[in-house]
Amino acid sequence: MGYRIMASWGWGADGSGHITARDPENKNCFWLLGYGVPFAKATIDDLVLIDEAGALIEGNRAANPAAFHIHAPIHAARGDVIGAIHTHTPYGTPFSALAEPLPMSSQEAAAFYGLQGVYEGEELNVTDLQTGRSIAEALGDGRLVILANHGLLTVGTSVASAVGFYLNAERAAEVAVKAPHGRQISSSAAQEVHASVGNELNGWHIFQWLVRSRLGDPAEVG
Repeated sequence: MGYRIMASWGWGADGSGHITARDPENKNCFWLLGYGVPFAKATIDDLVLIDEAGALIEGNRAANPAAFHIHAPIHAARGDVIGAIHTHTPYGTPFSALAEPLPMSSQEAAAFYGLQGVYEGEELNVTDLQTGRSIAEALGDGRLVILANHGLLTVGTSVASAVGFYLNAERAAEVAVKAPHGRQISSSAAQEVHASVGNELNGWHIFQWLVRSRLGDPAEVG
């Protein structure tokens, strides 16, 4: 459903982007959409399972190499991360060209107060695990890492919360792009807002709203 939600905004229409989900039993493996499947047409049967070395464990398609190189080190470094999402979006990618954290100028941004990092490398086409390790290091214990000149990446303790956080990050980037000189709230105000909107449950709730408002009948996802 996460891929379908992305497609409902036109995100990933050119095949750029990926969502991964750690397998609940084989925790060194993760699921993602097989390479070449349009996000809008994604079904459960189109998912593939790969291990930490990139070997195909289940499924009939190849995995996106960039997805493996970016996501595998994150899952390896963060045992708490179940879901991770990255794609190229109308505001997240332009904002990432600034190579700086989201400013605390919106409620959505406050969800990432103290939980965002910036990866400043120039590897826009990630073709090796070392770059992925550097991205994981920039993410640290956070929830969002901004890939300079590339886009946003969010993680969560579920795929649902990771997708919900991604929407928050994209909206925060939109505010930053449209109001570059907007007022930023104080640290104390950001902390207060973060306490209510910056938790995993809120990310999960956002995802539930997205499923109901943008997908219609979830049973059709297959």
